[in-house]
Amino acid sequence: MSTSGSPPWLVALLVLCIVSAVVSFGVFLERHAQAAAYQNQFAALKLELRQLRERQSKLIAAIPELEAMIRDRRLQIAELEEHRKTWLADINRLVEDNRGRQVAIGDAVRRELRTYNDLMREAPVRRLEVGKEEERAYTQELEIDDSLGKLRDEIATLARDLEVIKKRDRSELVQLDARIAELEERTRFLTRQVDLESREMRPDGVILSAHAAVNGYVVIDKGRRNGLRRGLRFSVFTMRAGKPVDKGSIEVLSVEERIGICRVLEERDRNDPLIAGDRLHNPIWDPDRVRSFALHGDYQRFTRTELASFITAAGGIIHEELRPGTDFLVAGARAERWTELAIKLGVPIISEQQLLEFIRPQE
Repeated sequence: MSTSGSPPWLVALLVLCIVSAVVSFGVFLERHAQAAAYQNQFAALKLELRQLRERQSKLIAAIPELEAMIRDRRLQIAELEEHRKTWLADINRLVEDNRGRQVAIGDAVRRELRTYNDLMREAPVRRLEVGKEEERAYTQELEIDDSLGKLRDEIATLARDLEVIKKRDRSELVQLDARIAELEERTRFLTRQVDLESREMRPDGVILSAHAAVNGYVVIDKGRRNGLRRGLRFSVFTMRAGKPVDKGSIEVLSVEERIGICRVLEERDRNDPLIAGDRLHNPIWDPDRVRSFALHGDYQRFTRTELASFITAAGGIIHEELRPGTDFLVAGARAERWTELAIKLGVPIISEQQLLEFIRPQE
């Protein structure tokens, strides 16, 4: 439009309106931009608030656990404080002990130093004494060497004398061995005589009844009137084809006037049992007379008194001295003189074991 004919105030008004509109529009744009910024900031704040609330809920949920951890830490701190106090007390005690030990060690060191100083002062005197002792020892060593030389000479002389004695003893030993062999041969001869008598199986009685033999008992025809005694042992045999057959052994348990009850000790063959009519034999017991024994020597199982009591309990008698008429010599160890006399007298010789095989102690 044309402003040439318009009044100035209108033009100014129009300019003012246009400027106002432009300014208003600019302000509008600024406010719009600011509002958009605020809107974005508000959305960011809302998101941050939501995150903070979630974090708050997590922190609130973690509060009990953290409080428990705090309590544990406080308890640990209290325990550590107690330990610290204990450690401090121990350290103080160790320090005090160490001080006391240091004092004691210092005293000991000072005593050792004094002793060392005293010894160092006494060392020259001791060296003189040691020198004298060495001289004395050297002198004694020389004397000992002289004595050893004399002793070696004496030993050589004694060795020569000993060799002479050995030669003489060897000749005597040869003679003694020959004598011992002779005595042993005589003893074996006399023992063989007793064994031969035993093997001849001269009957000393018979079995009357063997019905109880299966239970281990038999009845024999010898009793008290025949001098039968408890503890006697008999070999049981029978004659077949003119030869004695050993069937076993029995031991007297009970003695009556005319019979004896015996325990079966051994049966050689169960297919050939002890029966009535079987014969009995004891080489050192005789139903018709009393046997006599002489005891000499050292015995292994029993004493002389005990063996004598066994013999008398079995009905025999004891001769204190070996003499003609003695039936048996019971010879022990170191009885050479008595065995030699028995050989001269013709008295049979038996051992302790041979005696006990037929005269046994009651057990």
